[in-house]
Amino acid sequence: MIAIISKGGKTAHVQLPAEQKQLAGALVYLGENHASDYELKYNEENRAGLKVSLDCHGLVENAIAKSVPNGLRFSVLNDALSLMKNLPYRVRRDLEESIALNGLESFGRLEKMLVDATPRAVTTKYYCPLTLQIHGRDSWGDIDNEGYAEDGEFAARHEDTIRSALYAYTAYDEVNMAEYFHGDNRVREKIISADWDFERKGDALYGCITVRTAGPLSSEEEESLKEWITGQNSDGLGEGFEQQEIYFENGRYGRFMYVSFWNFDDDYFVDNETEFEERFNTQGMEMGGM
Repeated sequence: MIAIISKGGKTAHVQLPAEQKQLAGALVYLGENHASDYELKYNEENRAGLKVSLDCHGLVENAIAKSVPNGLRFSVLNDALSLMKNLPYRVRRDLEESIALNGLESFGRLEKMLVDATPRAVTTKYYCPLTLQIHGRDSWGDIDNEGYAEDGEFAARHEDTIRSALYAYTAYDEVNMAEYFHGDNRVREKIISADWDFERKGDALYGCITVRTAGPLSSEEEESLKEWITGQNSDGLGEGFEQQEIYFENGRYGRFMYVSFWNFDDDYFVDNETEFEERFNTQGMEMGGM
């Protein structure tokens, strides 16, 4: 659907839903440096002489356009079409088929259909054990290259330092980690965001990956998600982070550690919240030593 914004004899065409920068460029082209989307109205000229009409193709677009009342703010129409665009593909196709078959008696009906069709966002945390490699210095100030291993209990004593290191490592990458998902297309369609962090349980610190999805995942879909998280922990984000020296004693001249979200042990896990709680209640304090 194309929005045709006109002023006098001049017109600008914008694909809907439109991003702010696209709309701003169209308005500048029409000589309006300060007009906003709130001032634009469908099929009704505003005080600046701006007017919006629609160029539609197909049953769905024409049904939507027919339901739009004169004077409706451009921002309301654009938000509705943006919401429709961001629906999961299968949900959007079902909605479009319903509109094509039954039409729309009002724009309010479209808004209600969009709200009803939008899956509820589900937030789930996934936990994994941490392993640490500690390196000190000898009496000459030289680094002990072999170092020694520590676990989640040691990590818990340095939680703020470790978290700050992770934030610093990821600060320059503004890409949502969900963009890197590969695996089951049903999960790819649903995943909204994935954020790596840490969370303390009992005396130990664990890796905590918070994932938001459009609706719940099936058991099969969740297994695909866990495989991806494990891959990120071992070869992706986690691999890069575990190579960062994290100083925790006497600055850059003291001891430092490498922290990993992954290890080679057979008992390594990536658990959802329910699984992790069951594991913790079963194994208790032994988990801190994983």
